[in-house]
Amino acid sequence: MSIQAVTNLLDDDLITSHTTALAELGRRHDLVTAVPTCGDWTLAELISHLAEVQGFWAHIISNRPAGPDTYAAPARPLADQLPDLLDASCHALVSALRDADPADTAWSWSDDHTVAFSIRRQTHEAIVHHVDGVLAIGAQLPDLEPSVAADGVDELVTVMLSGVPEWAAFESTGATLRLIAADTTAAWNLGFGRMTGTSPDSGATYDLSAFELLADLEQPTTTITARALDLELWMWGRRADDAVAVTGDPVGADRLRAAVVESTQ
Repeated sequence: MSIQAVTNLLDDDLITSHTTALAELGRRHDLVTAVPTCGDWTLAELISHLAEVQGFWAHIISNRPAGPDTYAAPARPLADQLPDLLDASCHALVSALRDADPADTAWSWSDDHTVAFSIRRQTHEAIVHHVDGVLAIGAQLPDLEPSVAADGVDELVTVMLSGVPEWAAFESTGATLRLIAADTTAAWNLGFGRMTGTSPDSGATYDLSAFELLADLEQPTTTITARALDLELWMWGRRADDAVAVTGDPVGADRLRAAVVESTQ
């Protein structure tokens, strides 16, 4: 994603709008409400999680380019104080991002060590967790520009799924996928396989489902089509299978969803 496109995400202030909407859900609804899309979490735990994430990245951006070694997680407040904590964490994060240049060097867990990575990642983090809260109380999904939702799909595809590092090997299975965001011009061609290898930094050994981006694809074995928002939320496990149209081998859709779970745990 271009620096300008990332800047536009911050200019639209989607982080604040979706975060404050989740905080308001916490003020208006019982904080012990179950959040089915997040395992056994309650609304309190969802809000606490997003507050912790945003507080962490506010620290990272404010202290760039230092890594997380200097971060100390604050004590969790009482449950009824969590919405206020979320608002404060959001304000700290967005203020730090606005005070930085998107091209500045900043720590991240990805190969992209710029502030732009955090703008993009935290935008979609806020969107998806706002959706978690909305689904928990049975409300209507928030509106989202198709181009923003399509970027969420692109982040999943290009950052979460197909980022095979130099020290790892990718072995194709021959299965292929085409993802189509029907309300945009965006589409992605993917080849399915496995990533194996040992990280020279951590010493951890990996054997994960993975995808490679393909420049062209004449006849995919599976095609998945949906509105951009439905496609993004389906990939994140926030929409049921009937939100997307699958043609070809249905196993390809199952593999994609499983790979997202495996790559984002």
